[in-house]
Amino acid sequence: MSIRSALKRSQLATAEQRAMKVSMYVVCLGFVSNVGYGFFVQSDTLILTAILYLLNFVSSALGWMAASLVNRPATDRFQYGFWFLEPLVNGINGLMMLIVCVYGLVNGIEGIRSGGHAIDARGVIWFSVASCVVCFAMVVYKKATARRINSKLLKTDSFKWIMKFAFSAATLLGFVVYSVLPAGMRDQWYPYVDSVMTTGLSLLFLLVPVKIIRSSFSELLHMTPDENNPRLGIETMLDDISLEFGIIRHYTHVVQAGRRNFVEINMLVDALSTLRDIGAQDRLREQIWKSLGSIPIENRLTIQITADPRWEDGREPD
Repeated sequence: MSIRSALKRSQLATAEQRAMKVSMYVVCLGFVSNVGYGFFVQSDTLILTAILYLLNFVSSALGWMAASLVNRPATDRFQYGFWFLEPLVNGINGLMMLIVCVYGLVNGIEGIRSGGHAIDARGVIWFSVASCVVCFAMVVYKKATARRINSKLLKTDSFKWIMKFAFSAATLLGFVVYSVLPAGMRDQWYPYVDSVMTTGLSLLFLLVPVKIIRSSFSELLHMTPDENNPRLGIETMLDDISLEFGIIRHYTHVVQAGRRNFVEINMLVDALSTLRDIGAQDRLREQIWKSLGSIPIENRLTIQITADPRWEDGREPD
């Protein structure tokens, strides 16, 4: 790795860690504010948001830890590096978000079933306005930073801030609509508005953590990725040059782990193949490596070339 490349990676890692620290500080502020004011006005919606902030503090701390480790060089114990930390932390974050949604759904339904409770709607409105401003600022900051350094950690963290912003915005909208209802309808819905908002928001965002969990555990289970997968391009290129290099068959396997693709290519060549020469093999590797340049994540390329059909797919021979 060149000095310029190493310096760039160090700068990006620093930016990622700084963004996670900012998230932790703002999450702490949000938790204290929501739990304090939520208990003061007896709002289940604000308490639900406070629990979301609490779990997000834990996930942000894990994200900061992962951001500080994932770019470290490999060790004797972790010889492929710490790539697994990113999908692992994202999966834990998704599970936490799912727990919050399920908790809010159950709590909201129970509130409706038990007849609801009184709440200071005007106080919740003003608090939601302030919360929307903070959350929107964090969404813009996290998405911009994630896009600039291509970080899945920050992308997942920005989803959490989008979720918190939407919670606050929907709460604001719901209580504003409630406050402008005719007096008769307002009196009728007064005990239920908070529980209805809690239930609706929980249902609305239930699929968000499910998507994050699916994506993260797909990486941990080494499933073939749907995005940033160079397999089709490699297979097409090898089909085009098979006659030139004497390639009989070829197999390409791609596994995405965090911010890295592990690309493995196995080739079976004939007895007269030019790939029996090391120089020809290196030229082919260079050609394949250049084709990976369009993939916006780091790639690790392994190529196996054999003339023995028993080894053509890298498996144990019969």
